[in-house]
Amino acid sequence: MKKLVKSILLSGLFGLTTGVIYAQTQSRGEVTDQEFIIRKDRVLTVPVQPRVFEKLPVLPQPKGLADFNYMVNRYLLTLKPLELETTPITKPFRAPQLDLFPGFLRVGYGNFESPLLEARYMATEADLVNYSLHLGHQSFGKGPVQGEQSSEAHTTFGGDVSYFADLFEVFGGVDWNQDRYAFYGVDPINFENPDFEVSDNVLSAFTIKAGIREIEKVGPFSYEGQVSFRNFKDSYMAKENEIGLSAKGKFRPNDDWKGQVGISYFTTNPEDLGYSKTRTYFAIRPELAYQLGEFRFSAGLNLVSENDSIQDKSSDFRIFPNLKASYQFAEEFGFFGEFSGDVERNTYYSFVQENPYLGPSEQLLNTIQNYKVEGGIEGQFQEAFHYRAAVNVSRYNNMSFFVNSFPFPTPGVDSTRFSLVYDDKTTVFNINGELGFKFSDVYTMGTRLDLYQYDMGTQQEAWHKPTWEFRVNNQVTPIEGLLVQANLNFMGGLKARGHDLNDIFGQSGPYQVVKLKTIADLQLKADYQISNRFAVFAEGNNILNGRNTRWLNYPVRGIQLIGGVSMKF
Repeated sequence: MKKLVKSILLSGLFGLTTGVIYAQTQSRGEVTDQEFIIRKDRVLTVPVQPRVFEKLPVLPQPKGLADFNYMVNRYLLTLKPLELETTPITKPFRAPQLDLFPGFLRVGYGNFESPLLEARYMATEADLVNYSLHLGHQSFGKGPVQGEQSSEAHTTFGGDVSYFADLFEVFGGVDWNQDRYAFYGVDPINFENPDFEVSDNVLSAFTIKAGIREIEKVGPFSYEGQVSFRNFKDSYMAKENEIGLSAKGKFRPNDDWKGQVGISYFTTNPEDLGYSKTRTYFAIRPELAYQLGEFRFSAGLNLVSENDSIQDKSSDFRIFPNLKASYQFAEEFGFFGEFSGDVERNTYYSFVQENPYLGPSEQLLNTIQNYKVEGGIEGQFQEAFHYRAAVNVSRYNNMSFFVNSFPFPTPGVDSTRFSLVYDDKTTVFNINGELGFKFSDVYTMGTRLDLYQYDMGTQQEAWHKPTWEFRVNNQVTPIEGLLVQANLNFMGGLKARGHDLNDIFGQSGPYQVVKLKTIADLQLKADYQISNRFAVFAEGNNILNGRNTRWLNYPVRGIQLIGGVSMKF
């Protein structure tokens, strides 16, 4: 304690002494020089102090839900029971006004003395029995060669009827058609003969059919069957009767798998000058298809039996594969492929549908397609354009061709008739492409290009077969009620068989090859709807006035115009 008192006294004495000395050194009011040092780089730091976090207050715990007890008291009131009366609501409802007319009539007339008549009548009310009738006629009193000697006429008449039950439909139909052609395609040297007369040929066919099919076609199984009969004859010796049976059943176990089996049987009895035979054709075609997303695959067999007499024929029974696959990577691009084979059934009626100037035939043969290998791409873009391109190679036996009859190179020979010839082994290489465009409902366009190459066996050329084809179809609706169509068809590379160059020696040797000009056909059609019942139309064929010749010595008509009116009733 004494030491602490001494220390305090010494400190106070020292401070007093210092103050006296300082007072003696500086006089009051005197200004003296002073020096101040300012340090800019000095950093003042404050010691870090821990932040104090306050704890959250403890919330009060919710109280449990208490049980509520209600007391219900019954009060008996003498009131009458409520009576409800139902009344219908009158809502105005109008059935849609559909302009359904059972009848249609179309008449017209054009150059080459060509009247046109078309009529249809059908039932428009939903009933158990439905029917339709049709009638058509168009003739050309004059043709491209010597006026009336190259005339032409076409007439057809028929009807269809159907009976609808709960689960199936029974249908039938009758058709009769008659076509008259003049054999005006004579060798030009025969025009020098004033006694030469052109003959006509009338082709008549009567067909009747009946069948049954399922109506819904959405269940796990559906079916369809049909029986038919056709009688065909011409003005000469050719006639043919055909009886056909066909049936198809489809089954769908689930959404990814489906299958079908088709069976067909045909028997024909063709007769011609020096030819008469009963031909049969029987085919079974089972097929199974699978779909997974955008991938589709189908596998099947074509089992065909036919009794055509061919030299060195091993068997009447043939089996061909039928494989198809496609995959759409995107809407703009996808690919497809096929490997298949089949037997194409040919009859005298099918031949005259392709070439109506066919003369007597020595033999009718089916065409055997040993294989077909095809691959290509397809897709669409901008929801307006779609395209398709493919390459395929096919191998055929007994491929048919039409050739002119030139037995001897002497004047007066009838070269107006065509004959059938067959090639034993033919390989056809084809490149094709399609391009389509649709702009709303105003304009649509479709184009297709085909390139062909033929590797022949016994025949010198692919007679009357084109090496290239190009088609453009346009449809325009510029204003409401007006429909305009413009179609352009090109076909080139046609070669016809001329005279036998070695027949003077009694041998069949190389033939004269006649190259036909390129066919260019422009078609224009216009229909204008005046009202719901009346309309006018105009058509023009071969607008380019080309000397088109599809068959040797048979040029077609020049510019052909026809116009008329149509009516609904």
